[in-house]
Amino acid sequence: MIDHLIHLILLLLLARFLGEVAARLGQPALVGEILAGLLLALAALYGNASFLLELADSTFLDLAAEFGIFFLLLLAGLEIAPSELFRHSARSVGVALGGVVVPLTLGFALAWVVIPENPLLFVQALLVGVALAISAVPVAIGVFMDLGMLHTSTGRTVVAAAILDDVAGLVLLALLVGAITMGSVPGIEAMIWVVGKAALFFLIAGTTGYFAASRIADFVARLRVPASEFSALLLLALAFSGLAEMLGLDFILGPFVAGLFFDAKNLGAARFARLKATTSDMTLGLFAPLFFVSIGIRADFAALTVMPGFVISLIVIALLGKVLGAGVPAWLSGLTRKEALGVGIGMSGRGAVELVIVSIALEAGLFDHPDPVIANLFSALVLMALVTTILTPIGLRFLFRNDENSGL
Repeated sequence: MIDHLIHLILLLLLARFLGEVAARLGQPALVGEILAGLLLALAALYGNASFLLELADSTFLDLAAEFGIFFLLLLAGLEIAPSELFRHSARSVGVALGGVVVPLTLGFALAWVVIPENPLLFVQALLVGVALAISAVPVAIGVFMDLGMLHTSTGRTVVAAAILDDVAGLVLLALLVGAITMGSVPGIEAMIWVVGKAALFFLIAGTTGYFAASRIADFVARLRVPASEFSALLLLALAFSGLAEMLGLDFILGPFVAGLFFDAKNLGAARFARLKATTSDMTLGLFAPLFFVSIGIRADFAALTVMPGFVISLIVIALLGKVLGAGVPAWLSGLTRKEALGVGIGMSGRGAVELVIVSIALEAGLFDHPDPVIANLFSALVLMALVTTILTPIGLRFLFRNDENSGL
C-alpha cells in the first residue's frame, strides 16, 4: 500500500507542477501533465530506478487512468448543453463535416500504406483516421477566450464545429471498438450491425434522458442528503456505461451522454453550478492529471527514431486535414480567408478525447505486434496529439496578433 501512496504523491505532484508550468507558458495543462509522464519514463529508463520502472505496469495507475477517462467524458458532457448539439448554423455543420471526413480519410490512407500487412490492419488504419478526426473543444475554447474572440464569427464557428466533431468522434469510437472486438476486417453486414448497436444505444439513452431528466432533477431536489446531484449523475453515468458494454460498445459513451442530461434548465442554476464545480474539481484536480501522466509514462520517443517520416507525415496530415477540411467550408460559407484559416487552425488541436481513444486501443492490444511500426504507433499518435495541441494556440495567436479583443 505504501508503494501506491508514494506513486500517487509523485505522479500527482509532478503532473500538477508541470501542468502549472505549461499553463503559464500559454499551453493547456494536459501538455505539461503528459510531459511529466514522459520525464518519469525517461528517468526510469536511463536512471535505472526500479521504483520508477514499476509505474508503467502498475495496476494502480491503470485503475486511476480508467477513472480519469470516465470523469473526463463526464465533465465533457456537462460542459455541452444539449441544445448546442442541435442548434448550429449550416456553416458549423459544414465545417464539422469537412473537419471529420478529410483528416479521417487522409489518416486512414496514410496508415494503410505505411502499416505492414497484418490481421488488424483495417482496425489500426481506422484508429489513425479517427484520432486525426478529433478536435479538442477545451483547447479551442481556451485559446479564443484568451484572445477575446470567443464570440466572433471565427470563435463561434470553431467551438460549435469542435463540439460536433467530438460527438462524431464518440460515434466513430463505437465503430472502432466494434471493429477491435471482431479482430479483423469487418464485412458490410458486421459494420451495419455495429452501426445499429451504436444507434440503439443513443436511441435508448436519448429517449431515457428526454423523458426522465426533468423527473430525476425534481426527485434529486427533494433529497436532503449532501451531494445528491453528484450521486445521481454518477448512477446515471454508470447505468449508461453498463448499457454500452452490454451492446458491445465502449463504456465511455455512458458518462458523456449522462452529462448531457444534467444542465441548468433541469437542475436550476445554483445546483448545476455546484454539480459542475464538484465534477470539475475531482476531474481536473485528481483523475485527469493521473490519466495524462499515464499516457506519458507509456509513450516514448522511439517512434521518432524508428519511423521519423511517418511521425512527421502524421503531424502534417493532422494539421492540413483540419485546415483544408474545416477551413475551406468556412471560407465557402462567407468567412474571409484569414477567418477561415483561423477556423482550420483552431480545429487542429487534439486533446483528451483523442488520447482516450488511443488509450482504449492500447488496452485492447492493438499495438501488440513485433513489427516496429505497429509497436510504435501508440507513441506516434501521442506525439501527434502533443504537437498539434501545442501548435494550435501558437498559430492562432500569431494569425490574430493584431485582432485581439477587437470583436472581429
